Amino acid sequence: MRKVLNSHKLAKKPCSVLKNRELCEMMISDKKGLEHLSLLLIAKNIKHIVFSPGSRNAPLIATFPRYKEFSCYSIVDERSAAFFALGIAQKTGETVVLSCTSGSALLNYAPALAEAYYQNIPLLVISADRPENLIDCGDGQTIRQKNIYQNYIKKSFQLVENPTTEKELIDFQQNVLEAIETTQFPDKGPVHINIPFAEPIYGETNSQNPEIIPIKELAFQADLPENEIVKFAKRMNASKKTMILVGQQKPNKQLGILLAKLAEFPSVIILSETTSNVSDKRFINCIDKTLASITNTEQEYFMPDLLISINGNIVSKKIKSFLRAEKPYDHWHIDFANRKMDTYFHLSTTIACRAEDFLNKIISSIQTIDSDFRAKWLEKKHQTETIHSDFLKNAPYSDLVVFEKILNALPPHSSIHFANSTPIRYSQLFNLNPTICVDSNRGTSGIDGSISTAVGAAFVSSDFTTVVSGDLSFFYDSNALWNHYISPFLRIIVINNQGGGIFRFIEGPSKLPELDTFFETKHQRKAKSLAEEAGLEYLSAGSIKDLEEHLKFFFDHSGKAKLLELFTPNERNAEVLKAFFKAMAKR
Repeated sequence: MRKVLNSHKLAKKPCSVLKNRELCEMMISDKKGLEHLSLLLIAKNIKHIVFSPGSRNAPLIATFPRYKEFSCYSIVDERSAAFFALGIAQKTGETVVLSCTSGSALLNYAPALAEAYYQNIPLLVISADRPENLIDCGDGQTIRQKNIYQNYIKKSFQLVENPTTEKELIDFQQNVLEAIETTQFPDKGPVHINIPFAEPIYGETNSQNPEIIPIKELAFQADLPENEIVKFAKRMNASKKTMILVGQQKPNKQLGILLAKLAEFPSVIILSETTSNVSDKRFINCIDKTLASITNTEQEYFMPDLLISINGNIVSKKIKSFLRAEKPYDHWHIDFANRKMDTYFHLSTTIACRAEDFLNKIISSIQTIDSDFRAKWLEKKHQTETIHSDFLKNAPYSDLVVFEKILNALPPHSSIHFANSTPIRYSQLFNLNPTICVDSNRGTSGIDGSISTAVGAAFVSSDFTTVVSGDLSFFYDSNALWNHYISPFLRIIVINNQGGGIFRFIEGPSKLPELDTFFETKHQRKAKSLAEEAGLEYLSAGSIKDLEEHLKFFFDHSGKAKLLELFTPNERNAEVLKAFFKAMAKR
């Protein structure tokens, strides 16, 4: 369903992309291939390079920062550095380079690379290595780096240190070019380049401004055969109960317009989440609330005949459980990355193209069918919205109330990152301002790196970026504040309920005697000293009154990043949330 056109060929002549670049002589590393590497990165419009300090990557450090085309960053903690780079790439959609020394440093990139792989975020790791003859012979800071990320990387490349012959130079450049392009095409994701450097590694030489292979832009071409469109439209017109479930994605105006048109059909219901970044009053955008109101006897009617899922992962465990029922239905998954995501155990077709391209082709062939499927779902939605409003009016101070206050205070056209565990789940219970861009590391859904990701995203944004995190996630990633790239538009909200509160909501661990120590991991830590050490303005609240007072000024421009720590009662949090869902189930 897709084609990628790559028309570049090998030839020894100047790259047109660099033709107008001002040539200048400067001192760079004497490792010959690095100037070629730098010029190819520039030619492919790579702007951001995140370093972690070390010795073996000295040739890279003595080269990249000397080019004015690059914005280079230095972050000590490799795990935090990788998530910082992830945040930049997440925000810009551009490929971001990571570079570190040899040995275990490289392993610390793994959590962020796994997240990038499953979320389709373009990262390019350029790692320094020992020469091959020093591997596995007791040399210091040396591990097997070749193909080290093989289970969660799009492709790995092993380069030579000093290409000298014309063939070696062409092969070197071709590999680099392919690596860069693979981060973006045919779908986005992480790629690894490993380069061995023999000592001495601190030598310098004058730049030579060498010629590089010509580069032409890669072009995407949708390939949707007419006979396939007819077949899909015929199947959709035969369904009285079509459900479209939108997963994680960046804001997509064209897709939003098409989905809004489909929402007009009485046989079609559209379900979305905060991370879907699409919104309409005819969508079910608080899935868990709505599902809670459906009784066991009603479930069969609310099941689709045809499920169309779009793009990335879904947060809601309730919808996964609901759709994994044994009742047969067809499931199409539309995803340009062509992932065979059989999330609901009914996958029948994978459509490898952009969702907006597919829907744009098929929508004119969709017919109006006599059905009350959409009406029944929207009736449940309106029922739960009324209950929601009544419940929150009388709810005591708790995580649920805190989220209502926070989300209502967010500035329009800003960005918000939800950390994993309870923050991303609470966010699904509320209607957000549709101008707000929502991000969350839902590729692997780990608690590591949420703050670092938001710090990276905020640094390349001129709008407010808010990250809402639980206490464990924040303290786990506290090195996110150990750098010089904290934007004054960054706002951090830490909900401190003294442990992993989510385990009080889950039936299994909440009944075990090991709950406090091994699941919730109760603690007495506070974020104040970390915030002040990093130069952030610190605020705290432990009541609705204090929270409302702080939120009045929290998003004012003060020239400094701010951290608001909210202390909430862990046992009451669980009681309130359970009562909330119990209220949703009442008729």
